[in-house]
Amino acid sequence: MEDRMDKIVTRGQVIELVSRFGIDTDWDSVHGEKLQEEVINLPREELGRRFTAFVNNGCRLVVKEPGTVVIDRSRPFDPVKFFGYGWKHVEMDMRAHELTEIDIRGLQFKSGLLENENVISGAVKLERLMAMPEICLDAKFGQTSFEATGQPYLRFIYDHFGISWFELCGTKLVDLVGNEFFLVLYRLRSG
Repeated sequence: MEDRMDKIVTRGQVIELVSRFGIDTDWDSVHGEKLQEEVINLPREELGRRFTAFVNNGCRLVVKEPGTVVIDRSRPFDPVKFFGYGWKHVEMDMRAHELTEIDIRGLQFKSGLLENENVISGAVKLERLMAMPEICLDAKFGQTSFEATGQPYLRFIYDHFGISWFELCGTKLVDLVGNEFFLVLYRLRSG
């Protein structure tokens, strides 16, 4: 019974939430007609269900299935803009470069490791992954996912696949002194 008591919302918590919602929301940036049509006009049960889910998720928006990442190939990945002076890409998986839309629900995350291996070099990893029939995603996919407002694609990958970091082996990068790299997207703490 104590566990149930710990989960009960107090009257003070409700008053605090309603007060902060009313005062702290930037109401000047909310579209009035859209608010009326898409929120206020909802049946009370549906609005309550949605708001309950929102509060239970820490008032964070979650996109359950963002679907397809659309990649603008007319603006190629620019390693100098992304990393700084001296960076360039030297090799690309042209199959990845041809993709303009990627359904992230069907992604597969492969390490290139064989059974009983914990670590391999980047060169061996690239060789193994490129030998597979699957396409290695490129740095432009990573840039598009990273720069998307709210990062819904990366959040989906973390929430649904449990992936907190991945390498984009479809683009081999070289720094100013000639060291070779792949773009890696790594989730820090909460996002």
